[in-house]
Amino acid sequence: MAGILQIRKMLKATIYIQRKNSSGAETDDKILFYDDSDYHEMVRVVYSSPELRKDNAFYLTVPRAMGYLDDVLKTFRHDADPFEYVQVSTQIHPSVLYHVADLDCCSVRHLIVDTVEAAVTRPLQKVKKH
Repeated sequence: MAGILQIRKMLKATIYIQRKNSSGAETDDKILFYDDSDYHEMVRVVYSSPELRKDNAFYLTVPRAMGYLDDVLKTFRHDADPFEYVQVSTQIHPSVLYHVADLDCCSVRHLIVDTVEAAVTRPLQKVKKH
């Protein structure tokens, strides 16, 4: 369709934040990171929670998006009703499940941020399975 801007976004990484005694993915909070083919230095971040009626989306530069993620991970140590696990799933890495207590270690938080940043900034091409 001529004249219509088509923005292609690809999901690059998802952070699943799992509650204690979770009954499945529908009870998880999620932070989704999308790249944008039109704005190469920008990341579309979508926060989703079963407690909200709608998801919340916003755009940040890659460094600010990684700063946002780091801030979120740091806040868990002060949560009065803490989550249990954080699962990191990207398009280019195996999925990894961390216990929230592991996030007290700054090297674990940096590893998560580095993993998401690598996924968001690397070009990705979908190919047939071998």
